[in-house]
Amino acid sequence: MTGPVADVERADGGRGTRRTLVVALLALLLALGVVVAVALTRQADVADSATPDTPPLLPADGPAVDAPLPDATLPPLAGFGPPGGLALPETGGEPMLINFWASWCAPCVNEMPMLQRVTEDVGLRMVGVDYVDQLDKAVELVERLDIRYTLVRDDRGAFGEEVGLLGTPTTLLVDGDGVVRRRLTGELTEDQLRTAIAEELGSG
Repeated sequence: MTGPVADVERADGGRGTRRTLVVALLALLLALGVVVAVALTRQADVADSATPDTPPLLPADGPAVDAPLPDATLPPLAGFGPPGGLALPETGGEPMLINFWASWCAPCVNEMPMLQRVTEDVGLRMVGVDYVDQLDKAVELVERLDIRYTLVRDDRGAFGEEVGLLGTPTTLLVDGDGVVRRRLTGELTEDQLRTAIAEELGSG
């Protein structure tokens, strides 16, 4: 009797192991489904802000809006910025637009000439922050695009982290007191930029 009983016990044990594996697999699939559903919902929310002629803007979920810029001194990008660096949050009492960009970021490159054109047109101070980039490639890009506004560097991304950067390009609209009034993440159209400037800074 010992042999058959032992065989039955081993068989029951095998079925128990299989049941445990099946339950674990089902739990894993359920968790994966929840993650996918959340991701699709977020993607749909972003896409809702877009039209065929208007690129989507990512949600601005960070700590930077309606808060002062952090204390920082950003070094110049080669000869395209102030020799001693740009000290923030001091703005000299004038509003400004701060744009995070990089030479490896195609949407950044696309919008840079438009940012320059609009800010020059409305008389708004413009600062470009080269974010975690290679110096030689950044310099080659701004020379090729003939960028004339102030350019500084955030080599290690520390300043971007302090303002809650979600990605590049990101544009901050800063008032004369150094307070961020709006943050726009994603490539901008000219209409989007002019509207935001008019609403937040009273220009445009």
